[in-house]
Amino acid sequence: MAFTLGTNAQTSDSLEEIVVTAHPLSNEGLAQSITVLSGDELNEKLQGSIGETVAREPGVTSAGYGTAVGRPVIRGLGTTRVKTTQDRIDTLDVSVTSGDHAVAVEPFLAESVEILKGASTLLYGSGAIGGVVNVETGRIASSLTDEDFAGKVELRAADNGDATNVAARFDGKFSDSIYWHVDGFVRDADEFDIPGFGESAALRATGGGEGGEIEGILTNSQSESEGGAVGLSFVDEKGFVGFSVSAIESQYGILGEPEELPFLDLEQTRFDVEGQLNNPFSGINSVNFRLGANDYEHAEIIPDEGVVTLFENDAVEARLLFNHQAISGFTGAFGLQFNDRDFSAVGDEAFISPTQTDDIGIFWAVERSYSNFGLELGLRFDDVDYDSSIAGQDRSFSTSSASVGLILPITDSFTFDVLFDFSSRAPSIEELFSNGPHLATGTFEIGDPNLDEEEGFSFTLTANYHTSIFDFSASVYQTEFNDFIYEVANGEINEEFDLPVFLFLQEDASVVGFDAKADITLSSTGNSDLKLSALFDTVDAELDQTQLGNLNIPRIPATRYGLGLAWASDAWNANVKYLRVEDQNDTTEFELPTDSYDDLSIFINRGINLQGTDLELFLHGRNLTDDEQRNHTSIVKDIAPAPGRTFEVGVRLNF
Repeated sequence: MAFTLGTNAQTSDSLEEIVVTAHPLSNEGLAQSITVLSGDELNEKLQGSIGETVAREPGVTSAGYGTAVGRPVIRGLGTTRVKTTQDRIDTLDVSVTSGDHAVAVEPFLAESVEILKGASTLLYGSGAIGGVVNVETGRIASSLTDEDFAGKVELRAADNGDATNVAARFDGKFSDSIYWHVDGFVRDADEFDIPGFGESAALRATGGGEGGEIEGILTNSQSESEGGAVGLSFVDEKGFVGFSVSAIESQYGILGEPEELPFLDLEQTRFDVEGQLNNPFSGINSVNFRLGANDYEHAEIIPDEGVVTLFENDAVEARLLFNHQAISGFTGAFGLQFNDRDFSAVGDEAFISPTQTDDIGIFWAVERSYSNFGLELGLRFDDVDYDSSIAGQDRSFSTSSASVGLILPITDSFTFDVLFDFSSRAPSIEELFSNGPHLATGTFEIGDPNLDEEEGFSFTLTANYHTSIFDFSASVYQTEFNDFIYEVANGEINEEFDLPVFLFLQEDASVVGFDAKADITLSSTGNSDLKLSALFDTVDAELDQTQLGNLNIPRIPATRYGLGLAWASDAWNANVKYLRVEDQNDTTEFELPTDSYDDLSIFINRGINLQGTDLELFLHGRNLTDDEQRNHTSIVKDIAPAPGRTFEVGVRLNF
């Protein structure tokens, strides 16, 4: 792998190594809360968007927009505060611009998904105050292997919306040093069934909007997507170098407009390069270079009118990372990062002016082990420049970040992790320069070009207890923000477009929360295990004062708790999971509350070995109670509930 790998300090010697590629530290553990989904666990949780794939992890939800779009929300923070990356480089799309814009990454082609909760600004830039979700594709080989060929082919079909998905990946080598990779997918779904109306009861009580009488199906929720990649790498004991070229195309309906039936047509072509040299000179263990460049565009189309708005985003991100040997006992990594983004929107919904963004950052993260604790330190500095097409709106920001982490082993099984962070974030171009209608989200958005940097002071305490029978992790956290940036309705209606006006404002704020997860082995025999699992998360977010309405921050996820029972043997894997999502009544002005719901799911997997080829047959049942499920973090929660009862069957070949 490109970065230093290792295990969490709190695990016992008998537990499986946890491989983390998205963090430069790992020698004695990580003070930051990190979750890695891979193998069978990832296969079970896969859904059509990266947000929904990770949305059942403690502290993580999704800002969904139908089934085609889902951006992760971590501990109540989303949009630009959570960075989505592919192989540790930004996804380079425009998903932060609006809730209806998809993340240009395909979960079904992932080797693993890594979730970094809390401020992850040291390696990824000043924006990642909330965290990072990194998708590892393995398209560029980075280590030697004895396998000449390996692959996976998967087919899925669901009754709700007649959804189908086909995905495949193949890895091989031309010689002992030259490796190749090919992958691809095709996904298609019709409009999906929902319990009840498209519009929520709270919205219908206010008089509602278009589509309020439509029941049983979410109009214009169809989607289709396809894509693939090729990669080639040279690998030996001294390091590796490789590249990949990938493309993705997607079309999906824009919700809330049942008469015009508009849709979004997305295309991205991406080029990635990575190289690493091991032990290049004295004091340096490795030098890693990573670059991603893309050509992205999406058109918002009304069938009778054609393209009404065209978004384009040409971006390049590069990172140079040096893993160094001990300096005064501290080992770690330092480096620099560069991001260049050329964004434009032209048409009826061009609510953001074309803007050129340049971001240059330097960082250093180190760790050291003492006799009875581990210490992690980090620093980062960035210069962010916005060159707007509107005269007088150019802005420049200098941001800084710092962290101190302590890993405190109490016993071989029990560990406390303590993390202090200071992070500053430059306002995004959406927050600064928005000024126009956005029909896909039903808003008229107005930014503030005079916004200041946002600063966050965070404290996180995590308790970990791991044995062969009991596995427990819980975190309590608090972030105090100076000049927190948020978007809120001001109660006015733009008469030209008949849309509610939303403003980007800035106030001090506080975010406090708790999340926990536990797994208990109830019985274990020679070839089967029975386990009970539980999760809980809650977050409270308030402004210190406000220019409009009350102190509640908008779109904060509701409290959740859940239980699961899983049984696994040599050939079978089955589980049933229950999740309760409570009411969310802590709403800001002009924001409607969200009702509670229950989510019941089952998963059954049968594995068959066919002379070296592993065949898996699986069944997944979601929302078995057919509850009306509305995620409070979604901008369209009141016009677009989640799908109703869904049964999905599939077959997977691993060889």
